Amino acid sequence: MQERLDAKDIEILRMLRRDSRTPMGSIGDRLGTSKATVSRRIARMESDGVISGYSLRLDETKLGLMRSLVMIQVIGAPASVVLENLMSYPEVSAAFKAFGDHNIVCEVYTRSVDELYEMIQTKLLKMPSVRNVEVDVLVDAVPMNPDADLDLYIGGPEGLP
Repeated sequence: MQERLDAKDIEILRMLRRDSRTPMGSIGDRLGTSKATVSRRIARMESDGVISGYSLRLDETKLGLMRSLVMIQVIGAPASVVLENLMSYPEVSAAFKAFGDHNIVCEVYTRSVDELYEMIQTKLLKMPSVRNVEVDVLVDAVPMNPDADLDLYIGGPEGLP
């Protein structure tokens, strides 16, 4: 069973989120603890699945790409059938099962609006179970609170419960 994270674990996660390449010694110095303690805590959080991986953020506009959210309504078949088909589309970076007006929300990368339109017309709308597709082209990310999940876990930005 996963043990509850404490204030030091939360602070380690905040630091790693800002820069996952931060040396463990630097994290330890900021927390007033040893590099070995930080290493053990990170290993425990990885083992417990709290930390599920490390990633690299890219600026897709510098690569000549645009990012869109494509919302799909599925009728007459399980969403899993459509999800299985979506796996073969290189434009789809991620797909989420959803509750609401749409059963699936996809993050899609294309080089142009025309390419996005073509993908929707020739691929998505050709699937027998897809009844409706809506698109939002993402223009600019406005950072809010990257630690919203951690703040909620600890009972708000004021501190641990």
